[in-house]
Amino acid sequence: MSNLPRLPVLTDSELTGPAVQVVKDWNMNLHRTLAHSPDMLGRWLPWAVEVLQYNSLPERDREIVILRVAVRWNSDYEWGQHAGLAISIGMTEADLKAVARGPRDPSWSEFEAALLTATDSVLHRRPIAEKEWALLAEHYSPKQLIDLLMTIGEFSLVAMMLTSLRIPLEDRPALRSLAPYLTDEATL
Repeated sequence: MSNLPRLPVLTDSELTGPAVQVVKDWNMNLHRTLAHSPDMLGRWLPWAVEVLQYNSLPERDREIVILRVAVRWNSDYEWGQHAGLAISIGMTEADLKAVARGPRDPSWSEFEAALLTATDSVLHRRPIAEKEWALLAEHYSPKQLIDLLMTIGEFSLVAMMLTSLRIPLEDRPALRSLAPYLTDEATL
């Protein structure tokens, strides 16, 4: 199987319409590739920003969910973008390894394991089980429960585009690859 991108990453001179401003604000290969559909990119980005920056989940919980979505989709790009962000908000390398291993990793609290199990359930196209929902509802407001589902959905959409289009990760030394975190113990 080829790892070559399915669509080229557009250069500045190839950008049109709303894509020009999007790439000016968010200069990433993801956006330069989605710029092949500049109007759709312009419509999608406000929702993506809302889910990433303005949802009501605690940052750590949000990043646990996003990283788990990256693992489940085997999205090196999504993992690369969010592993560093997770570290910057106080997560550790051990936390990143535990995300890859999944909800049964012994380092998770009961709530964090439920968060990971809920993410996996949604990604398997199953509703969140009653046990996990009850644990989540003890900690989260109704708004946060909705924001959790929006986060899983948005980052699954992003991971689907990244992996289906084979969008290349930016060449920056600080970006972590997913592969070293996927061990025999990882739960996919």
